[in-house]
Amino acid sequence: MKTPALTAGSIRVAAIAALVVIMILCIVGWFNRVDLLLAYVKSTSAVDTAPPRAIPWQQGPAAPADGTAEAPPNIIFILADDLGINDITRFGGGVAGGAVRTPAIDQ
Repeated sequence: MKTPALTAGSIRVAAIAALVVIMILCIVGWFNRVDLLLAYVKSTSAVDTAPPRAIPWQQGPAAPADGTAEAPPNIIFILADDLGINDITRFGGGVAGGAVRTPAIDQ
């Protein structure tokens, strides 16, 4: 059985087909660049951590010392620099295209 010889035309068609495939892959990669970058960062930033360990906490009193004293208010102050109005919101926001979820931040 005789194998077909490679001609200049068949090589040209194969090269054009390869370029079209590469261009399609580049276009798909461009439109998914954020997802690809997040997947890359997640795969390369694996941190080895130690297993959890028990922490001996100091026990509080069985009963409050003075029942009439007013408890101090619970205040949490969050200072974040260089955030836009929609970067951190209950509905996903603009951080990483909505990939970072912050469901309780607006409550």
